Amino acid sequence: MTLDSSLMPVVTNSKSPLPMRFQVMLFAVVRMIININTRMIYPFLNTFASGLGVDLVTISLAMTIRSVSGALSLFLTPVADQRGRKTGMLLGVAIFIVGAALVMVWSTFTAFTISISLTFLGMFVYLSSTQAYIGDRVRAGRRGTALGLIETGWGVSYIIGMPILGWMIDRYGWRAPFPFTAALGVLALFLILVFVPNYKPQQKLIDGNVLKSILEVLKIPAARYGLLMSLMLISSNEVINLVFGVWLEVSFGLKLAALGAASAVIGISEISGESIGGVVSDKLGRERSIMLGMGLMLVVSAALPFVGGTQAGALIGLFFFYLSYEFTFVSTLPFMTELVPEARGTMLGANVACLALGRMIGNLVSPFVFRVGIWANALSAVIFVLIAFWALTRAKANRSA
Repeated sequence: MTLDSSLMPVVTNSKSPLPMRFQVMLFAVVRMIININTRMIYPFLNTFASGLGVDLVTISLAMTIRSVSGALSLFLTPVADQRGRKTGMLLGVAIFIVGAALVMVWSTFTAFTISISLTFLGMFVYLSSTQAYIGDRVRAGRRGTALGLIETGWGVSYIIGMPILGWMIDRYGWRAPFPFTAALGVLALFLILVFVPNYKPQQKLIDGNVLKSILEVLKIPAARYGLLMSLMLISSNEVINLVFGVWLEVSFGLKLAALGAASAVIGISEISGESIGGVVSDKLGRERSIMLGMGLMLVVSAALPFVGGTQAGALIGLFFFYLSYEFTFVSTLPFMTELVPEARGTMLGANVACLALGRMIGNLVSPFVFRVGIWANALSAVIFVLIAFWALTRAKANRSA
């Protein structure tokens, strides 16, 4: 996927020192910086648990609290509708920096829980503001490509970040990633401050009242079904995502460096899915692309326990699991930007809040079903995807009505 001149703004009441295609690249870089921190928990879950002196269930509880905090972004993301998209981005990155820096001065389990909760909250505030910005400024026929490009920052964070963090943790201990990612956050804040223009969107559903904005969006049936779809999709991902590092470590004896390398493989699969999903959603159509992705997710999730008997088979299965999920997720983004265009920032804020709640569901379910075996996690993923497919059909029907 390449950047081209068709990524042109659809609103022109503000100027930027960067053309739109380079702004998209900047957003992808910031996405990568934030996700190096928010994603490091998964491959090194056992290491953080050991460093903090807690077990898998206890640290899973911290992850659940993190997910709840992410859902609180719903009450902050309307700022992007009211104060401007840039303000929302800066707020999100500032919250992220505070969270990442906390463990530098307070290294307890409580501090760790607060830290990962703040970084997660900051990520979602930034993400919804960025998606609303792209929804405003890139025409619909190229929006999926632009959003897909930004989402590659999610995958690149694994390819670049996890091997580096694996080396840092092995050499300096479990606290090492926190000052490193806080410094990266300061860099991200500077990039947004200098290169992103600020403006208030031309249309708003409700002026000046966050709660009313949220309630008005939730009154729309298509919006509710779309949010349920997102909730179930992210749950299907998280139910595998939380335990894949433990699964590889326990089943095949992978250690820190090897887990970092395995995470890089997953990152490559995610970038592939994000890139393909963005282009296909523009070419094939949003709903068809989402349905295709969900079909792939069902097949791969069902096959994971059967191909995961060897280390190579497990890595191949995870590769296609994350590829199919990212393809589907990126395909949903342009669909969600058009469900409530008159309150796009609030709608996308509700969407990322549902992503956080979906992760909470996955965090609650995953460690308990993993006691039975990875096949139980895979079955849970299949069930979540089936519910998401039903929600998509209802959102499509209500949107057309």
